[in-house]
Amino acid sequence: MVSESAATYLSAPVALDSAAISASPAAGDGDTTGPVISSDQAFINYEVVPGDTLLAIAEQYGIGVEYLIWNNPEIGADPDSLIIGESLLVPATNGLVYDVRLGDTITDIAGTYATSPDAIIQFAANGLASPDLITEGMVLLLPGGVPPPPPEPVADPEPEPGAKPAQEPVADPEPGFAVPAAVGAGTVESEPITTDPNIYVSYVWPLSGTVWSGYGPRWGSFHKGIDIGAGYGTPIGAAAAGQVVLSTYRDNGYGMYVIVRHADGSETLYAHMSQLYVSVGQYVNQGDALGAVGCTGWCSGDHLHFEVWIGGTTYDPMNYLP
Repeated sequence: MVSESAATYLSAPVALDSAAISASPAAGDGDTTGPVISSDQAFINYEVVPGDTLLAIAEQYGIGVEYLIWNNPEIGADPDSLIIGESLLVPATNGLVYDVRLGDTITDIAGTYATSPDAIIQFAANGLASPDLITEGMVLLLPGGVPPPPPEPVADPEPEPGAKPAQEPVADPEPGFAVPAAVGAGTVESEPITTDPNIYVSYVWPLSGTVWSGYGPRWGSFHKGIDIGAGYGTPIGAAAAGQVVLSTYRDNGYGMYVIVRHADGSETLYAHMSQLYVSVGQYVNQGDALGAVGCTGWCSGDHLHFEVWIGGTTYDPMNYLP
């Protein structure tokens, strides 16, 4: 079941910088050129060239600017944020590119991203003759899909008897904030874990390092996690016990990344890794090594990008870490 996720862990709908976008040159005014998307392709990877803007690229491929932003987590609505040579994931039509995870169903995916199972199945480039044919690691385009809106704040569930008390939310750290870490080893489980939102899950820091960037608005868009700087090859531990539902490399900004689903249905995402130590279906204990710090995807300097997902959207990880 997909309780939280975005294919590429897309941001919730954002307010576009209309002034910046309207000032962007129209398609053809710059050097914007790129590959044609064929009928059997759900998306392409487009390399940014001099003169490109979000508006020009979107117009060239006949999609909304918001779909470039939603499908590319490291860019914002500011056209000046584009970097020459970086790769953008461009969908064949207005829709979200989604990485299928262990336990996903077409019905759940469609429900989470406000589209229909038929739209996903009938989109030819997805190559689905039946909704039963999806497997973890498959990449689908969700035509017309949109990221779920941020939910209303809710009270924390009562912890189970004997559970550790919940951590109080803390403010975003100042630059230079250091965090602890613990890393161990994992085991394997072949079936999706059963999740229960009433189970209390506590998190620990996935590694020791310096928080470079916090959660919230950034570069005209929304930064859905925190960036923790650490040396290349530093082991990254699981913030809580759970099951690996995705372990892959994608040209979607995250590079090598891992997603772990926890007993309460929440998920944590670990991106920009230099190595992956776990595979889909594997069960990991809190602190078990998932991979190593690096700078794959779109990043500047070796660091871990860490996200917390609950009920289909992201939350500030600092509110859940000790």
